[in-house]
Amino acid sequence: MFLQNISKFISNYRYEQATVESITTVKAAFLDFFGVTFRGIKEDPSRMALTTVEEIFSNNDNLNLKASIIGTTIKTDLLNAAFVNGVAAHVLELDDGHRGAQIHLGAIIFPTALAISESYDISGKEFIEAVIVGYEVGILLGKIVNPEHRNKGFHTTGTIGTFIAGVVASKLLKLDEDQILNALGLCGTQAAGLLESDHGGSMGKSLHAGKAVYNGILSAFLARNGFTGSETIFEGDEGFLKTMVFNDDYKIDDFSLEDALMDVGKVHVRDIYFKKYPFCRHLHSSIDTALKLKASIGEEYDHIENVAVKTYSIAADHDNFNPKNIEELKQSLPYAVAIALVVGEVSVDGINQLIEYGLLDNYSTVDKVNSIKNLVNNMVILSDDKLNELYPAKRPSNVIIKLDKNFRNGVFQNITLLPQGDFENPFQLRDLIDKFKGLNPHYDISNLTVIDSLEEYSMKYVMRKLNR
Repeated sequence: MFLQNISKFISNYRYEQATVESITTVKAAFLDFFGVTFRGIKEDPSRMALTTVEEIFSNNDNLNLKASIIGTTIKTDLLNAAFVNGVAAHVLELDDGHRGAQIHLGAIIFPTALAISESYDISGKEFIEAVIVGYEVGILLGKIVNPEHRNKGFHTTGTIGTFIAGVVASKLLKLDEDQILNALGLCGTQAAGLLESDHGGSMGKSLHAGKAVYNGILSAFLARNGFTGSETIFEGDEGFLKTMVFNDDYKIDDFSLEDALMDVGKVHVRDIYFKKYPFCRHLHSSIDTALKLKASIGEEYDHIENVAVKTYSIAADHDNFNPKNIEELKQSLPYAVAIALVVGEVSVDGINQLIEYGLLDNYSTVDKVNSIKNLVNNMVILSDDKLNELYPAKRPSNVIIKLDKNFRNGVFQNITLLPQGDFENPFQLRDLIDKFKGLNPHYDISNLTVIDSLEEYSMKYVMRKLNR
């Protein structure tokens, strides 16, 4: 059975099998995760999650197994620390992901691994081992279920993310193959997350990450204590694939899970992407293209008569021309492009300032805000058949701007096939450090050197060093 083979891989994988490339990528991903989460804890959804946990579990202060809430001095039980860190890791829309699997991984893997590793004082080697297994299995499962799963309206970070958290927790708790199988079965029946939360302008998107972490850890602990889960939760007649992925006429014989299993452990972790802009990943190619055009026109954006964005259909569907809150803004392609063309920088602090100046209001006295709104009002978003054919291997976007007669009276256009941060168009380590410093300008960057030699320390020490 499918999950039995996955369980065997999880149980048998060892740090010594990891390539230098995989370990280097994991360390870069950990650094990126920590910077995003350290800043993300300051956002309203993270604070609300922390307040809720404190309200419900305030009598649990004497528990022995405690873990840190990143970016605070607070320690709580490992389950709730992982939950809050999961919310904080995903709330900024800056966490890593994988193009083919259509999933954010680090926001699930690292909160799970850190909470257990810190609580049990697990070594850095075992931490890396579990993280790699999480990435490998998560990417495999995401590629199996997508694009059908996403097209049905499921948010893979919440659904497959629950399995991923269970994988990482099972590895760190040293469950045997039968226990891992039970844990994954329990993960499957708790897997949840609907894209309506993402595109409906709610905080539910970041909740998906926190709950996936929570449910995955809970599943592993239950399985360790003998609680059973369905062995066929993934491929069974009423399992994950049939109910949440394929159509009613799906039959297990129509889909070769054996072929998929041939791909287990093939170092997919090196293929993850890192994000530069706090917008949905589907918008990043358009932002990159708009910034190229911005370099040509400089501060003459008020001479733009109109803008056309041609892109693949999933990106084009993010055509909210009137976002009402920051959650909707992060899913708005028109505003993402307009901000890039006017401001020339797309950052968390910059967007927060624009909102403060009235970006989401009906009226503003700030010229740049009004210029952004004017561009949005003179913009069209188009799904392009030729660009759509390139997806998902590419994420293309062609942005065309028409200038008025006072400024060249011409047409400028540019195209991006893959956004910055994908493994074919990668960031360098210095880019991730710059991103970290931009998010956390008062953080002592020298603390991050502990990540370079993660294998040499216990994770309790690592968290003491990092979370200052």
